[in-house]
Amino acid sequence: MRRLGALISALILVLLTAPPAGAIEPPVIDPAAIPPDETGPDQPMEQRRICAAPTVFPNSNFADRPWPNDYLRLADAQKFATGAGVTVAVIDTGVNGSPRVPAEPGGDFVDQAGDGMSDCDAHGTLTAAVIAGRPAPTDAFIGVAPDARILSLRQTSDSFSPVGARNDPNDPNATQTAGSLRSLARAIVHAANIGAQVINISEAACYKVTRPIDERVVGAAIHYAVNVKSTTIVVAAGNSGGDCTQNPPPDPAVPADPRGWQEVQTVVSPAWYSPLVLTVGSIAPNGQPSGFSMQGPWVGAAAPGENLVALGYDGNPVNALQGEDGPIPISGTSFAAAYVSGLAALLKQRFPELTPAQVINRITATARHPGGGVDNVVGAGVIDPVAALTWDVPAGPADIPYAVKEIPPPVHIPPPDRAPITGVVVVGTSLAAILGIGALARRALRRR
Repeated sequence: MRRLGALISALILVLLTAPPAGAIEPPVIDPAAIPPDETGPDQPMEQRRICAAPTVFPNSNFADRPWPNDYLRLADAQKFATGAGVTVAVIDTGVNGSPRVPAEPGGDFVDQAGDGMSDCDAHGTLTAAVIAGRPAPTDAFIGVAPDARILSLRQTSDSFSPVGARNDPNDPNATQTAGSLRSLARAIVHAANIGAQVINISEAACYKVTRPIDERVVGAAIHYAVNVKSTTIVVAAGNSGGDCTQNPPPDPAVPADPRGWQEVQTVVSPAWYSPLVLTVGSIAPNGQPSGFSMQGPWVGAAAPGENLVALGYDGNPVNALQGEDGPIPISGTSFAAAYVSGLAALLKQRFPELTPAQVINRITATARHPGGGVDNVVGAGVIDPVAALTWDVPAGPADIPYAVKEIPPPVHIPPPDRAPITGVVVVGTSLAAILGIGALARRALRRR
């Protein structure tokens, strides 16, 4: 009876968590689709825009700590870890390094001659600063993991475009600006191979469920980084607008689909590869979810993502970007993901034995859960770095369960049929006989 009861409970759990038949489901990983570890763009690129730079609102005061630092109690968290000895790869628009953001080159997938240490979009540098910006006596800014090592991989840029003909703008694999899902997959593989323990991906490709695309290379790259190289991957949930049409919430009338897979209208990649990745949504200073933060059954946690402060190209604080009508606040799920990547670095220093699955488990288990425990807006809730670093949390499973196609074993091809071994013996015997005859002939000649 006990076995029967356990079987029934397991069946109920499956029915409650699995998407209904006919609905979109999490992607299946095809390990055989893994891309090569090669840097460089998919095709020749050229710069067609003037590089953007972050800026500062008038009368800004950087003597006070940015609001996320107080909201997340980062000063208390950094008493337990600072990210020392942990390598974080930032796959983004590149990083303009400075003494306060001392990034190292990790590779360039936009410019064939680049090394990743050039930011023309005012994005990757800000992301890296949030993750691991160093402090200075002139202001109160400090990143989440200020002693972490940053590797910059420039994989996308709105300032660069393919040389020559324009491609289909509705296909994330053929965009009019630098960056594609193919190059993202190669960047993930490369970052994992050069030693990244945490990978931050603050970008998102959106497409309609009615127009699926082939992105097996992304799934294979993520599988390789997580399950082969033991790398924790944190990704942005994405910002609504353009191709990123907001997903509706789950339908309460369908209790068998609590996360709303049946309601999904827009796929966000690589966000939907959760739970292999930790997908992060954004909150505002009042703790409420950001209106622009893309929702979906793959959202795993949330972090500050509005009205932020970071470090600019010269290492000084900035709080604005150049908009069409003037400065606009630094906001987006990109930077919410950066806060979580910084937390992952802290955890890897304090608990180096944790696997990616266990790092994600500790982050989500200690998050400030929303009503119901989890939802499609903030996932398991807003991160709590102090709790993640100090609570007594069961490690959880070492591996992340995921649907992975089995690679068939190689077909055995028998070797060509060589001549029988006895033929070699015969040849050897013949040679010996010949040599013997020659020896007899020489003896006969000497006798003469």
